[in-house]
Amino acid sequence: AVVSTQSGHYGRGSKAMAFAKKNSLFSKLQKKPKLIFPYDSDKSKMCVLIPEVIVDSVLLNAFLSETNSTIEKVPINLNYENWSASQIIRSILPDEIDDTDVVSGFEIVGHIAHLNLKKFHLPYSSIIGQVILDKNPCIESVVNKLDKIHSKYRFFEMEVIAGKHEYITTTIENKISFHMDFSKVYWNSRLGTEHLRIVNLIETQSTILDMFCGIGPFALPLAKKGCKVHANDLNPDSFHYLEVNVKANKIPPTKITCYNLDGRDFVRSFRDSFDYVLMNLPASASEFLDVFIGLKEHNPALSKSPTVFCYHFTGVDNPEVSSIEAVEKVLEHPIPDATVHLVRKTAPKTWMTCVHFEVPQAVLDGGHKNKRQRTE
Repeated sequence: AVVSTQSGHYGRGSKAMAFAKKNSLFSKLQKKPKLIFPYDSDKSKMCVLIPEVIVDSVLLNAFLSETNSTIEKVPINLNYENWSASQIIRSILPDEIDDTDVVSGFEIVGHIAHLNLKKFHLPYSSIIGQVILDKNPCIESVVNKLDKIHSKYRFFEMEVIAGKHEYITTTIENKISFHMDFSKVYWNSRLGTEHLRIVNLIETQSTILDMFCGIGPFALPLAKKGCKVHANDLNPDSFHYLEVNVKANKIPPTKITCYNLDGRDFVRSFRDSFDYVLMNLPASASEFLDVFIGLKEHNPALSKSPTVFCYHFTGVDNPEVSSIEAVEKVLEHPIPDATVHLVRKTAPKTWMTCVHFEVPQAVLDGGHKNKRQRTE
């Protein structure tokens, strides 16, 4: 709660807080009630009311009557610990920076807080990082993502702006532990729900090719579920931590095999049938769809058309249509039964989508042989 002077008004009473959460009258007095506990060595609960808005005696008396509360004026001294991180950062940033651009949310990966600071935040990055450290005891390092992307392995470069220069960490997602060097692999905690969605869609005992598996957010829970997973990533650091995570989570080697290959080479070198292909590289996954054109020449054992989950970045205008068009353009074949799941907005004008479709048999059979194949 924001108290703008050193004097606060406090509503006392056992019903006050329950009332505060659902009563619109109270919301006019204060938007965010704050518990003060204990007070005067008893177990009374109190909520701070902003002094400037308690000027309507009718409104205030109605609140006191409905909650069986009393009002006391109590002098208090507000220190650094009384303010939230966003309130402190707001006071640091220039007034011309809009309130919506105040740093308030960030990703937490193990002991690391991951920020995406905008250009106008950068002169204040060190103090922003220190405030986040101070206000979050579980965080030991604060990092900011830089604009540069590693061109080959597609992870963001970053810098430590506060705390320890330690990127090796462990996080838990869907009851599985993931060890990583956060500076050398791709990880996004905001995708945990999407990972679980796919795991729940795929049947136990399925055989899966995970073309761009990273450190295993799809591969490990699918293997734990009972699927047979072939997990591949070109990044040697991702491959290393994938193997570390397989052992750490005690996944039997009969359930998962790890590869460190280019995505196309990985699929073309596979010599057995498979049910699903995961393509979690939204910046460029659709470009790799040409691997399915004439794939039966490379893999005669492929007995059925596999189902593909292909991730893609697209604009906000008709994202479903544009995502399917991107897939059909590479396959050079329609996919009439495709569905599109809107995963999340990654920017005001960008959607991350997942195109779910079965590879047409004509594509696998090489109906496009006379057309030039893309090369890496």
